[in-house]
Amino acid sequence: MLDVVAARGGGVAKLEAGRYRFDGSISVPRGVTLQGAWAQPHHGILEKGTILEVYGGRGTEDGAFINLTHSSGVKGVTILHPEQTLDNIQPYPWTVHGQGMHNTIEDVTLVNSYNGIQIGPQHNELHLIRNVFGCVLRRGIKISRCTDIGRIENVHFNPHYWPRSGHDGVPKDAKPNPDIAVAIKMQESLEAFIFERTDWQYVHNTFVFAARIGYLFTGGERPIDACSGQFHGIGADMCITAVLFDRVQPVGVQISNGNFVTGRYKDSDIIEIDLETETIGIHTTENFTGSVQLSNCNFWGFSTNFMKLEGDGYVSFQQGTVMPFYTHQEPIINILGGRAHLSSVIFKDNEYIEKPELSDKPHVFVGEGAKRVVVAENFATRGVRVESARQDNVVERDNERTGSAMP
Repeated sequence: MLDVVAARGGGVAKLEAGRYRFDGSISVPRGVTLQGAWAQPHHGILEKGTILEVYGGRGTEDGAFINLTHSSGVKGVTILHPEQTLDNIQPYPWTVHGQGMHNTIEDVTLVNSYNGIQIGPQHNELHLIRNVFGCVLRRGIKISRCTDIGRIENVHFNPHYWPRSGHDGVPKDAKPNPDIAVAIKMQESLEAFIFERTDWQYVHNTFVFAARIGYLFTGGERPIDACSGQFHGIGADMCITAVLFDRVQPVGVQISNGNFVTGRYKDSDIIEIDLETETIGIHTTENFTGSVQLSNCNFWGFSTNFMKLEGDGYVSFQQGTVMPFYTHQEPIINILGGRAHLSSVIFKDNEYIEKPELSDKPHVFVGEGAKRVVVAENFATRGVRVESARQDNVVERDNERTGSAMP
């Protein structure tokens, strides 16, 4: 069918509503869109729409189920791996792999993909990934070697797409409940959004609930072999690390209007939080040499550090709220290297913890390895507490010092 449409000069190859079994892979030719019955975002409802059932590839991560090339796309389908089970999760290849110019993936639900969507590492430009929803177990979306402006819009990863789909791979009596049982597995291994080499990446309205790493920025040793881009309205909830910056391009990454929540579930019969695991909101590694700008972003949850900054790069955080849910055992913001600027941030560390007086750790700690840090015009009910291992690498001014009632 796909080749017939391609021979006619391209167009839409339509799959009507129904369930279709695949033991191998699909290659969508240039100029062709494989289109199912869904014309809008949808949940993994297996008795509705166009369902692609993937049986091939179990036990390996090689290859992909759907392969896209120049100006080809997939739209309006639900994709299910029927043999995947929660008690015996197996690797599978990428569900969708794109390369070339203008790959489009739209209105697609991934019920229980092991690896979701990969663009690259072959040369590619101008991808569009929009209205993608579902549960992913190891990797969600990975972008690499995009040399001209890719776009990701309206993507939502959440464990409930699998147990609520009607697929019996998740037992109905899973503890502490089916949704959280899947979330615990996702927290063990999922990297939800992965950005390697990509130039001028635009990401808008994306979200993940439960991951080991929500957003991972990495790449090669050359500065250009990483990500630059703008990220607006992004979110990560109940992640071990919400955002990990290992490498970014020198021009940097801008994040605005982000919400980041950290925490880890215990594997138990009841919904319980593990407070022993290190959890971090924003982490820059020792490899980090680029620039990251955070504006109008909020952090809350069960973090060891809401920021842990290492490496020689630069991070600015302006206009935001930081709100721990328990007595923190480490500095809220821990700056161990590089340069940083914090301003117009409000620390609400006494609002949702039982004994705030036990939180004697500083809001901001500046280590010996930091080159220069400015902490200015920030707020906290009991005063902003800044500590430094040395006195010549931090500038502190106009922060709230005395207790005052919050509205």
